[in-house]
Amino acid sequence: MTFIKNNSYLLLVVAVCIIFTVVGMSKAENDVVFEKVVVAEGDTLWGYSTKYATNNVPADKWIKDIINLNNLKTTTIRVGEELKLPKSTVFDQKDIATLAGEGE
Repeated sequence: MTFIKNNSYLLLVVAVCIIFTVVGMSKAENDVVFEKVVVAEGDTLWGYSTKYATNNVPADKWIKDIINLNNLKTTTIRVGEELKLPKSTVFDQKDIATLAGEGE
């Protein structure tokens, strides 16, 4: 008990460090990296979903998320419009095989 009384400032510093670590880790998990794309002639949200959505996200959910993220009123996108799309950090097995084959 005397140790706690004599070193209460040390325990406070440790507690603050733990709190900042937990808060920092939870914020890092929620950070999403975006790629900005400019809509070209013939581009569609469905086309973007097949290119940018991860395997575990259905295309219709991904499109709804993009609509909300970019504050779109409809699924209609216009040429020259800039859209934010979340970057995928997960590789598809087909992509890995394709990337390996490109170097040969």
